Amino acid sequence: MFSVVVPSRGDGRRLDALLAALEAQAFPRERFEVLLVLDGAPVPAGLDGRLAALNGRAIALERRGGPGAARNAGAKAARHEWLAFTEDDCEPAPDWLARAAARIEHPHAPSPHAIEGVTELPGGHPLRHLAEDGLQYLPTTLFVRRDWFERVGGYSERFFDARRGTYFREDADLGFKLEEANAVTVREPSVRVTHPVEHGRFLDPLRWAARYEMDALLAARHPRLFRERIEVHRIGAVRLRRPIVRACVFATAAALATVAAFAIGQPGPGVTFAAVFVLLCVPLWAKWRFAPARLPVVPLVPFAMTLALLRGMPRASAWRRERKRG
Repeated sequence: MFSVVVPSRGDGRRLDALLAALEAQAFPRERFEVLLVLDGAPVPAGLDGRLAALNGRAIALERRGGPGAARNAGAKAARHEWLAFTEDDCEPAPDWLARAAARIEHPHAPSPHAIEGVTELPGGHPLRHLAEDGLQYLPTTLFVRRDWFERVGGYSERFFDARRGTYFREDADLGFKLEEANAVTVREPSVRVTHPVEHGRFLDPLRWAARYEMDALLAARHPRLFRERIEVHRIGAVRLRRPIVRACVFATAAALATVAAFAIGQPGPGVTFAAVFVLLCVPLWAKWRFAPARLPVVPLVPFAMTLALLRGMPRASAWRRERKRG
């Protein structure tokens, strides 16, 4: 029934926890397989036996192509009707596959083509705010019928920068392609995995901002869905579109205006622009829950974000040119 596809860079500690969770599945072993795709990394020693016990195998890609390419390779090798995507730092609940199968086989519910579960942090809080008007298609717990995955072309491998090792938005792109093809997509809250806390290292806010290089490409490929669904927050009747991104862009502008004002001998406006910059950094620091250790890095985030957005424009333009050429 399920081909569990896991992209990995070969971290043995992560894989040990993941495989233990898959070994504990309350679902018949003969009804699923595990495809571990090593993205330009060697296969860790000692995994062959554990994978074989899960009807699985490792697939090693010679060169790193990003998680989208790794998932596509796993899907190509899959034998079952459903692709079950998760990641090597996730721990699926013991009933992960059983709950997904129950939703697929439910006699009184529409038969879905894709199911997104819920990804939780340790302690039970959701990793992402769950939007009411659409799925997020996080590949931490995502089930897609293989024929529909193939119909929409799988994951786009454009959302990866090999030189920087940056990837982002390939999950939303796949989901939007499914929706535009009129696939039936549903969320099933009982299908759960646990994911560690994200961006825990000192410089991770800068790495997080650098990923936004991929936004322009997603916006070019799915303009309406990007505008309506990507980082749209509701406060009552008010819709806020991409508040963190906008705060970064305005903060960068305020910083440049500060430098310009002092350079031409206008300290009054310079102080005002500097104060605006500081105020705009407050919501950025709030994103990391006002952690004191993050404060030295937070003022650099607007510049990293703005640079990433600018860097992504040629990527989107190249896609548009290729599309016009057919």
